[in-house]
This record gives sequence, structure tokens and C-alpha cells, in this order.
Amino acid sequence: MPEKQLLQINVDLNCDYKCERCEKFFECRDEMKWKIYGRRRMARAARTMAKIKKKVAIGGGKGGSGKSTMTANLATALAMMGKKVSVLDQDFDGSTIPKLFGTMGKKLKIGERGLVPVEGLLGIQMISLGSIQKEDEVITMFHEMRRGTTEEFLAHVDYGERDYLLVDLPPGTSSDACNLMQYIPDLHGTVIVTVPSQVSQIAARKASLLSLRADVRVLGIIENMSGYICGKCGNHFDVMQTGGGERLAHELEVPFLGRVPLHPQLSAASDAGVPFVYKYPDNLGSKAVMEIARKLDTFLDEIIEKESK
Repeated sequence: MPEKQLLQINVDLNCDYKCERCEKFFECRDEMKWKIYGRRRMARAARTMAKIKKKVAIGGGKGGSGKSTMTANLATALAMMGKKVSVLDQDFDGSTIPKLFGTMGKKLKIGERGLVPVEGLLGIQMISLGSIQKEDEVITMFHEMRRGTTEEFLAHVDYGERDYLLVDLPPGTSSDACNLMQYIPDLHGTVIVTVPSQVSQIAARKASLLSLRADVRVLGIIENMSGYICGKCGNHFDVMQTGGGERLAHELEVPFLGRVPLHPQLSAASDAGVPFVYKYPDNLGSKAVMEIARKLDTFLDEIIEKESK
């Protein structure tokens, strides 16, 4: 018998109306889904998130694109603009947000209204597994535990009233990213971070398509590590091809937010636990991030104003 091409894997899963754990949550058009959503545990997360004006997830297709570093620096840039900012570290397997903010020694506490976020530079709040587990501790988490952790970090945290929640998503299109989009149905959008190479664009495209499948707008693409600026002579070198992020934005018909170059100061600041946009505000990379933060804030204001009419 001749071989045939495999087109798809079709597994028939009968609906049990346990919507929060369903693999087809985003594709489902059954109105019962939202009635169930309002009665179960997701409802508390929605009430907690209602106190936060702008909710943005930072995603990327591949690990190593600088997504967490970009999240930390965008949060800091917004805080430097006078915004009250919280950061949720959704990357359970590689929590680096506490390291990037220099808060590794601080731990989450429990208050009367739930978990109390760790507070860092400029009053930025942080919720992260890295603020619970020991630095050399390894926790293996499977789907139910991961979903439960997402629920705890969204529904049972005393964020208070905030201007921004930035969520550092894990690389790729895992259940952690899906869980986040389920529990925040009014997520204002995602920002996709990529590096210039074509290989990175393949993965970043998938992360973008996941967001669109969940009816979450892609707010824009950031091309990170776009060239290298010498720390001694100040000359710019294209050590990798450039323009991949802009081409992806054009292909998906979403905004291109900007390019952030590599520079020795940026790496040194991250290792020291201080966001580079704060430590080296005159660096070209810092200026690029500040401009991206301003674009993002303006774009979100326009979206919220349009939706309120």
C-alpha cells in the first residue's frame, strides 16, 4: 500500500463543559462557555484584573530572544513615565524577572487579600515563582499544576489599582500562554519580541498566530538584538541580518514597534539586576525602549478610547 501524507491528527473529545481545561477553548463558539466562565474560578481572576487599566502580554517564539529582558525594561520605561506597573512572570520553567530587577532575596508574602507582590525599582510590583522557590530548586510542573499556578497569580494576588500589568510569557505556544489568555479575556494585546534571523521569525509567527486565534490583538513586533554597537568606538555593526522583525510585522499587518541593538552596557546592567533603561538612559538601546514604551502607551490609549465609544 503506498504511503500517504498525514494531514492532521483528529482526536474526538466529547465536551464535558470543563471549559478552563479544554484544548479547544479558543475555537469553541458555544455560548455556554461564557456562562460557565462566569460561575467558576475564572470569574475571580476577571474581577481582580478589572482593577488594572492596561494588560499586555510579552511573547516570543523562541527562548533567547531577550523577551524577559524586554519585559523588565518596558515595565521600567513605563514606570519612568509615571505609570503604576506590575509584572507577572508566567515563565515558570525559567523565571528571570527577579534577577533582572535585583530582587532575588525578596519573597512573596500572604496578606489579608491574598499574595502580596514583591516591590522593586520605582514601585514596580513583581509576581514570580522565582520569588518563592530557592535559586537552586527545580520544580517539575505538569498541566494541572501550571494552570493552577496561573490562576493563583491572577486571581489571588493583591495588585490593587494599577495602570499596567505586563506578563512575561514563556517561549512558544505552550499551555501556559493559553492559560493566561483564558484567565484574562480582556487582555489588551500581545507584544512579540524576536531577533532578526529567519529562524526566529518562524517561531515568532506562531506566537503571533496563537494570540490572533484567541482573539487577542498583536500590538506590535519588536526586533531585539538588531545590530551591535561597540562599547568603545560607538560604531554600529550588523552581526546578524536585520529587518526580520519589520518584515514579520508587515506580513501580519501589525505595527512594527522598533529595533533595540546590542550593547555591552545592556548586558552588564541585566547581570547587575538593574534594568538598562534606568541605569543607562542615554544608551541608544535605552532610548529605543523608551520610544517603544511611548508608542505602546499611546496606542493603548487610542484602543481604550475607541472601545469605550
